[in-house]
Order: sequence, then C-alpha cells, then structure tokens
Amino acid sequence: MQIDFDILENSIRNLRRAGTRTLLTLIGVIIGIAAIVSLLSIGQGLNVAVEKQFENLGTNTIFVIPGASSMGYSPVKLTDNDISRIEAIRGVESAVPVYVSAAIMEYNGQKINVQVHSADGEKASIFENTGFLDVSEGRTLTKNDSSGIMIGDKIAKTYFDKEINIRKIVSINGEPFTVVGIMKPQAQSFGGGLDTGTAVFMSLEAFNKIASNIFPSVIFVKVDSGSDVSYAADEIKDMLDKKYGDDSIMVSSSEDLLDQVNVMLGLITLVVAGIGGISLIVGGIGIMNSMITAVLERTKEIGLMKALGAANQRILVMFILEAGFIGMIGGVIGMLLGYGLSLLISIIGTESGFALTAVINPEITLGALAFSMIIGIASGLLPAIRAANLDPVVALRYE
Repeated sequence: MQIDFDILENSIRNLRRAGTRTLLTLIGVIIGIAAIVSLLSIGQGLNVAVEKQFENLGTNTIFVIPGASSMGYSPVKLTDNDISRIEAIRGVESAVPVYVSAAIMEYNGQKINVQVHSADGEKASIFENTGFLDVSEGRTLTKNDSSGIMIGDKIAKTYFDKEINIRKIVSINGEPFTVVGIMKPQAQSFGGGLDTGTAVFMSLEAFNKIASNIFPSVIFVKVDSGSDVSYAADEIKDMLDKKYGDDSIMVSSSEDLLDQVNVMLGLITLVVAGIGGISLIVGGIGIMNSMITAVLERTKEIGLMKALGAANQRILVMFILEAGFIGMIGGVIGMLLGYGLSLLISIIGTESGFALTAVINPEITLGALAFSMIIGIASGLLPAIRAANLDPVVALRYE
C-alpha cells in the first residue's frame, strides 16, 4: 500500500484541526501505556534486586527452614545432632544454624520490641562478603563477644527519641550490652530476606543470656564449589523427612528460592500490567469513537474528495494514518511518562529502604510503542472502512 506525502500532511492537518478531541483521545492512550511501562519497569527492577541479593549468598547455598513446609506450619525443632548429620553429607562444607528470638530492648528509659539474631561465631564466615552484615560505624562481632551487639541503622537512628551511638549501653531482656557496631542501611526486596535495619545481632554466648531452649530458625548450608547442590539438598531433605516426617521441613537451594520468587513476581507483574492493558483498550475505544465522529463531521469533505477522483484506498489510508498517529504519539508520551513514574517510585522505594530499581530496556520501549500503534490502527480500522465505502453522491448531500 503506497503512502504519499499529501496523505500524511492531510492526516496531520486533520488531527490538528480537531485539537481538543485529539488531545482527549491521546490521554486515554497515554494513561494505558504509562501504566504498562511503569509496572513492567518496576517488575523487572524487583527481579534484578532479588537476584542480586541471592547472588550475595552464592548459588551453592541451601536453606533449611524448620516449621515451614508445603503442608503449612509444622512444629519441628532441629537439634545439634541434625546439624552434625547435615555436615556429614557428601559435598557439604558447613551448616550454620541461625537463631532468632523476640526481645525487649531498653534505652534511655524507652522500650521497644526487637528481633535478636545469632549464629555460631566459628561458622559465621559464611556471611562474609555477602553485604548482609556490613557495618557503617564501629566493628563486627568477634567469636567471644559476650557483651557486645550490633544493631540495625533504623534501631540506632529512628526507633528511640535519642539516637544510639557506638559504645552506648542498652538493655535486652534485662541484660546490659554494649553497642559495638551499627549496620549499614540495606535496601530490601520482595523475597530478599532479612531486614538488617530493624534487627539486633549478637554472639551465641550472648544469645544464651537472653533466651532459653533455643532452636535454629534457619540453617544455611554451604556446599563445596564443584559439588552438586541439588544432590546435597535432596540428601538433606531425605534425611530430615525420615526423622520428622515427609514435607515437615523446607529444604531449598538459593537457585530454587530465586526461581520461586521470580515466578511469583512475574505473575504479579503480569496481572498489574494486564490491568494497565485494560486502560489501554479503553483508550483504543476512545480512538474509535473519535474517528467515527471525524467521519461524521467530514462526510461532505469525503464526498468532495471522491467526486474529485480520490480512490477508496486513499480515504482508507488517510483515516488509518490518523488513528495510527494518535496511537504512536500517545505511546511515545506514555512511555516517557511511564519511565518517569517508575524512576520516581524507585527513588521513593529506595528512600523507604526497599530495593526498587527502574529498569529501562529496548524490549519494553519497542513493545510499548508497537502495542500503542497496533491499538490505534485497529481502533481506527472500522471507521476508516466506513469512510472509504461512503457513496460520494450521498456524502455530498449529507448535512
């Protein structure tokens, strides 16, 4: 189908002539494209953030979570013997139990509820270079730090009326502790795990002072590089299932958890993008309505063009171009607005402590533009066919 510059010029002139109607029609397309682009951008950003946090722990890490299973909650309490048996499995380098307990922290006459975390100091090297236990002030814990603690930046700066600095004395469950380190602010992503900003970390010796009958809340299992992570995970699960019952404990590698989180994020992104797609369809209906109105308003003009020799194909192309221009312009503006919104959301999320990143990639850009143009052309097709098939005699008589 050949398109000459006269048709292009005529289409653009007609859109300018119907300025207000064209602008209102554009708004529907802009809103739809902006919604889709911003949601897809943030959705991909969440995937990137989650992958980065799991990469910090390494692909050779296995998570053993007692009390969590596909069947729901199960009151399983792992023992030191279970940890020893896990470490005896071929390919396992170390098994690090992490203990968690709720506690009451008191400082300067104020009390708050906190979560206290602890791990065996001899095995805590598994967390080195992960970024999870980096300090912004002070130092990290040593193996025999029976009176020192590390606290999250939010606890230090916002939870109490008076800011907590290093070397300050606080009370946890009535026991005095010295703050030796304050954690670096760490952005959290959906499925990304522990929020270190609101946590307290202490040695296992110190943990025994404030809690009794302690059991691991999660066990981090590190597999030797070169060993089969899936094999080790299956062996651990089989061993624990035989002792505690089938599916009583969740055993997953970091890659398995990452896949599960990505599937969930993908479904959420798909649903919300679908909602944005509905608004774009509404915008397409607006284009169709606008083009039908244009055909009615310009019926006499169409009749005159036909009387002067304009072919049906020329009339058809002119109206399809007008609808396509609306879709294209709305797509460009909507895409820019969508990326702007996603950047704004990521900034607000980062300031609030969440790992939200706006991802800008060619797939989203080209897909949004193509989709908006397809919607525009498809919406203008029926009005264009109607205009092309008008009888010139009848059109000239139209009032």
